[in-house]
Amino acid sequence: MTTLGIFVFIAAILFSIGLHEFGHFVTAKKFGIKVEQFFIGFGPRLWSVRKGETEYGVKALPVGGYVRIAGMNPFEEIAPEDKDRVFKSKKPWQRAIVLSAGSFTHFVIGLIIIAAVLAAVGRPTDTPTTTIAGIQPAFDGHPSPAQVAGLRAGDILVAVNGHRVTKWQEAVDILHAVGPNRVEITVRRNGRLFTTTTVLADHNPESGKKVGFLGIGPTFVVKHYNPLSAVAGAGHDVGAAMLGSLEAIGHLFQPSTLGRIFSQAAGRQTRSVEDPTTVVGLTSQAGGLLGHGDIGAFFLLIAYFNIFVGVANLLPLPPLDGGHLAVLAYEKIRRRDVDMRRLVPITVTVISIFGSLFLLLLYLDIVRPLPAIPG
Repeated sequence: MTTLGIFVFIAAILFSIGLHEFGHFVTAKKFGIKVEQFFIGFGPRLWSVRKGETEYGVKALPVGGYVRIAGMNPFEEIAPEDKDRVFKSKKPWQRAIVLSAGSFTHFVIGLIIIAAVLAAVGRPTDTPTTTIAGIQPAFDGHPSPAQVAGLRAGDILVAVNGHRVTKWQEAVDILHAVGPNRVEITVRRNGRLFTTTTVLADHNPESGKKVGFLGIGPTFVVKHYNPLSAVAGAGHDVGAAMLGSLEAIGHLFQPSTLGRIFSQAAGRQTRSVEDPTTVVGLTSQAGGLLGHGDIGAFFLLIAYFNIFVGVANLLPLPPLDGGHLAVLAYEKIRRRDVDMRRLVPITVTVISIFGSLFLLLLYLDIVRPLPAIPG
């Protein structure tokens, strides 16, 4: 983990929050809606300044932000001179744009970052080469067979038990067939051939099948993108990430997932990198990625975090922007206004459920942090 990685990730999150709120702000201003406040953070006010009719500022807890738009608070008293400048006075399509603008900025951020990574770094394909990418240091509490054999990342597999290999799967098939027995491995290292022997481990002894395990991982062919293909590839990835975010949110509220979270909080289960986390856990993971020098994965984590936030914000639940969009759609279909004061109990329930889950995951991130992403 690196302090630089943590700092950069936090700065990226705050920048994303600022752009989210700026999306609401600039579209509201464009349609002549009065914007009363633009704040980053919640809680006690640290700094603020008023310019024109809008107060800009920063608050103590950097866990979000908000733009106060005239007329969106159902309990707000509207001055007579502002009745034509409140949110409700505008056309439905204008209100829909204002509500959607925040999430839209997250999708744009994700698109730009993914496209930049594809153009600058490329993307590993699903085609493995015979070059060893990494060595598993331990297996079942002992040094892995690859570690014992003295194999290194960057070695190129040439032969296994005397059989020449030109594809990764050929080596895998031979190793599996050998079982937990001695094997001879020939690799090319720095242009020279190097032969070593080791005893393979049993990949899954409980299954009863003797499958040889060496403990190496392949290097994949990296596809490089020109600027146009990078944007196209990023667009596909953003769409896939949006769908994946919806699936992740649905998975989060499954009884099995909630049971696992409570079990982890009670200390009965360990956490894995696939478990739900908060921004605290993500920040730690981001620091680890940058510490390993995996710059591409670091920025992709920022991109996918933004996409997830954009999707979550569009859920049709008050007080999320998606909840307001759902009300707007209902009003358009039924051709009658909704009294937002009647939705306060739903809003409180949603905040209570999401807030409680967030606090529980935050507790786990502090007391029982996620393991580092393998680097």
